[in-house]
Amino acid sequence: MTIVKHEIKMNFKSLLIWSLTVGSLIFVFMMIYPSLANQLVDMEAVYSNMGSFSAAFGMDQISFTTPLGFYGIEAGAMLSLGGAMFAAMIGTSMLCKEEGNHTSEFLFTMPHTRTEIIAFKVISMAIIILAFDAICFVCGVSSFIASGENLEFKKFALYHVAQTFMHLQIGMICFGISAFLKKNNVGLGIGIAILLYFLQMFVNISDKVEFLKYITPYCYSDAAKVFPTSSIDGELLWIGMMTGFIFLGIAFVKYNRKDLAS
Repeated sequence: MTIVKHEIKMNFKSLLIWSLTVGSLIFVFMMIYPSLANQLVDMEAVYSNMGSFSAAFGMDQISFTTPLGFYGIEAGAMLSLGGAMFAAMIGTSMLCKEEGNHTSEFLFTMPHTRTEIIAFKVISMAIIILAFDAICFVCGVSSFIASGENLEFKKFALYHVAQTFMHLQIGMICFGISAFLKKNNVGLGIGIAILLYFLQMFVNISDKVEFLKYITPYCYSDAAKVFPTSSIDGELLWIGMMTGFIFLGIAFVKYNRKDLAS
């Protein structure tokens, strides 16, 4: 477990920066909700009838005049995109950084097979992403307590569970891609996270591209899907997790056969 401890230590600063930044934004958004509550009633009539714009952000499915609806649309956007970019960054860097930093030769002097090293790195990535989501969850709960707003805990918890699965899936996809890279490429991972985010917006706007919901994990983790039904779409979640594990499998196969630059 030395590798796991090392990876967590190396990424601890990034974990704190990203989780506290996203968590703070979530907290601030909910703290300003009470002062905006009366104005939001008037604004909703405008925003909810803006056609494709309303559908893209889920405002045709949930009301941002309620505390939970406001959380899902405003604070949830920070959690979805910020968490996805963080997971992509961690996943993309896990394998390729050894070659980019010229530490692969030292790494493989340890008494572990490549398969074991990959497994340790997957575990490290999962722990880091779970820690990020746990901190954001605490910040979310704290924001409702501090603002004095009523928290529908079941829907809130389901939404955060869906977000965690989404972040893990994006992390696994980027981990798989990392096996093909020779140096760290954070931009690629962040680009994938943003692309998947916009694919979900296209799904919300048009039924003609509904097939994209099987590609982007944002569809099963969207507040506009979770809150109205108080559930997570099991089919999309299962497909998403299978996709993530397929990318992990690709990483194991590719990295075990790869000639590593020292």
